[in-house]
Amino acid sequence: MRLEKGMKRFFKNGYKMAAGHKTKKPMKLGDFTEKVISIITLGQGKRIAKFVAKLFGYDDCGCDKRQEKLNKYIFTKDGIKKL
Repeated sequence: MRLEKGMKRFFKNGYKMAAGHKTKKPMKLGDFTEKVISIITLGQGKRIAKFVAKLFGYDDCGCDKRQEKLNKYIFTKDGIKKL
């Protein structure tokens, strides 16, 4: 239930009013993914990921690289499109 409220709020903020019509701003997929992970992990996503990465012997969790790669795509009403 809490996740649904957060998702609704996020999508609602993705809209802007222009001449009385709702138009959707393009939402980058990497930012969307980070927001969902943040909601699920109560804001501790990167901290948990870095801890698990160090347990397995990695220096970095790869969160920033993943976000950069996914930000090349936008999430629209019609689906996912490449920029």
